[in-house]
Amino acid sequence: MSDIDVIRETINYEELLREGETNHVLKGEHLIRDSQYPDIKDVLGADVKATITSKEVLGDKIMVEGKIEYIVFYVSKEEPVEDSPYNKVHAVIFNDKFANYIELNNDEHNIVCNVECDIEHIEADLLNERKVGISGILILRWGIYKNGEFEYVKDIDGTEDIQVQREEEPINKLKGEKDLDLMGKSRLKASIDKSEIDEVLKCDMNLHKKEIKVVDGKVYVGCYCRIMLLYKGRNNRELESLVDDVYLSKEEEIPGISGEMLTDMDLKVYDQQYSVNLDDVGENRVVEIEFIVKGKVKIYSKERVEILKDAYSPTMNIDLESGKTEFALIHDMANSEVTAKETLELKNREDRVEEVIFVTGRPMIKEKVVEDERVRLEGVVKTYVLYKLASEELDYGILVDNVPFSTVVDVKGLRKNMKVVAKASLENIDASIEGNAISIRANVNISLKAYYRVNKDYIKEVIKGNNEVKEKQASIIIYIVADGDTLWKLAKRYNTTVSELERLNEIEDVNNIKAGDRLIIPGRATF
Repeated sequence: MSDIDVIRETINYEELLREGETNHVLKGEHLIRDSQYPDIKDVLGADVKATITSKEVLGDKIMVEGKIEYIVFYVSKEEPVEDSPYNKVHAVIFNDKFANYIELNNDEHNIVCNVECDIEHIEADLLNERKVGISGILILRWGIYKNGEFEYVKDIDGTEDIQVQREEEPINKLKGEKDLDLMGKSRLKASIDKSEIDEVLKCDMNLHKKEIKVVDGKVYVGCYCRIMLLYKGRNNRELESLVDDVYLSKEEEIPGISGEMLTDMDLKVYDQQYSVNLDDVGENRVVEIEFIVKGKVKIYSKERVEILKDAYSPTMNIDLESGKTEFALIHDMANSEVTAKETLELKNREDRVEEVIFVTGRPMIKEKVVEDERVRLEGVVKTYVLYKLASEELDYGILVDNVPFSTVVDVKGLRKNMKVVAKASLENIDASIEGNAISIRANVNISLKAYYRVNKDYIKEVIKGNNEVKEKQASIIIYIVADGDTLWKLAKRYNTTVSELERLNEIEDVNNIKAGDRLIIPGRATF
């Protein structure tokens, strides 16, 4: 047991072990059971929303479960009952679940897994007038992290005789983390030039302009939520859309944080609910929406701390227990923005677009190359467009395609052997008509987080040795400095102190000794 008082400190760190993708096949047949929906003549297309609901470590696997909401647009067989233009396009919603596993390696214990899901491909086919077949590929993008720690001796306290040598080391400390819940509300109203609301077909929400600010002891989080609502007009009239942009913010207290620290934030929309209500004149023109944004914010310090490198006593024996450790540090975090542009051709070149009704996009990073000082990224924005055709009838079309993007993000000091986590999120997307094509322009935000590994020697324990008293070997020693000698090494070898060597030899700079210099080293004689 130690008879010496030591000051210990613990370093907590986060390390990306590995990342990857897991494909999940979507396939099923879905029956339209509700009699309010007419029979199907032709399927226009499908949109899908996938959400992860749970993650659980089960032995050597991580089970991921989620829910899927399909929206299938189709043309009905029904005939118009009046002479005015009549919309035969209907939308029906099907709900499903999915489950898959991520395999863990044998040495991956006490891990944290971050998982996101994207739809790589989705297709809806007509099976019969009441049944639709849906097939596609869902991608689970995951990263496995280790939250580790190691304890080291920072200093020795209460013993004047013990000499210590310290060195500064760069570290990241997780100074604080906080789970976030932000409540959002919106009130959308269909103007008089639009149809009354008969049925809400889709409510899409996209978080953008995310911001995080840290001041002493507090963190401020804010973002906008762009809401796009698609509905069908009363009496089977036109498809219409409503748009709103809602600002959300929250302030949380986290002791010990300050403005120069690194920040990491992840936000997602959960639990959206909406209801159609009457306006002042008794028409269904108002949609009340409530939703919850959940997420987590982490604050990391980027600092230098003193670690005990060596220690000895000129008069008593002490033993140092050393250790080696390997851990990860955050090199840097960076953000950038890239624009994705593409002109998408219609499947039928004879069609003419009158109006773009609804457009959404989901950015996906397809390739990542880490180089010295930069990261090269390529990806796509999976784009979904609902448009109205220029015709005598109320005809609509759906266009689903990929809009590519590529960018280079500069990160000072980055090396190609570092691990980099890259994420893409949509800032905004616009669609405009160009002839019989649709031009897409999307702004994508890129966030990067770079890690590197370090190997460190450190002192785990300082223990008092045997009680044998150290004795000087001579009254005085005249020493010729050799290559590799330092005042610390000489003081430790001859049971004296660095300050004593400086005093006797009138040395002003401990690093200013060189091979061939003569030094007086005290022994039994008193000076």
